[in-house]
Amino acid sequence: MSDPSPRGRYRVRPADQNETTVPNEVTGPTFDHRDEAERYAHSLVLAHQAPVVVEKLAPAGCWLQLGIIG
Repeated sequence: MSDPSPRGRYRVRPADQNETTVPNEVTGPTFDHRDEAERYAHSLVLAHQAPVVVEKLAPAGCWLQLGIIG
């Protein structure tokens, strides 16, 4: 029997073109599934005309960038 997936494994946050490292305190909505995060990211881009980053929480506890939308 497998463990249920942890809540909020995918995160959407604003993209910063000048960003070289991710700040320690990054906030953004989290989602259980990648498709939910990407749908939300696309709606943000349409509404605010600004790029966003979709990330996934790795088993080690760090966030891995999956892509930039926008």
